[in-house]
Amino acid sequence: MSSLTKAALICGSGSMIILVSILLNLPFAVQIFLLLTGLAVSVYGVFLLVKMVVNPAEKTSETLTEQSPVPAPKKKNRPTSTL
Repeated sequence: MSSLTKAALICGSGSMIILVSILLNLPFAVQIFLLLTGLAVSVYGVFLLVKMVVNPAEKTSETLTEQSPVPAPKKKNRPTSTL
């Protein structure tokens, strides 16, 4: 999984935590805790996204292995006629 996908999933999960804390009828202290946790997770995801925009030249070994070209399978020569 690429780092962009990971950062986007982290942002989305933080937003979902915030949404759940608002929609569910929970005690006030639990709602505040979930809101702060969701905010922290979302801020961390945004931090990862900004870090990727600021330093695009940084390549990890994971992205290098994903970009390596895969050789196409060779076709076997088959006879043109089957008499």
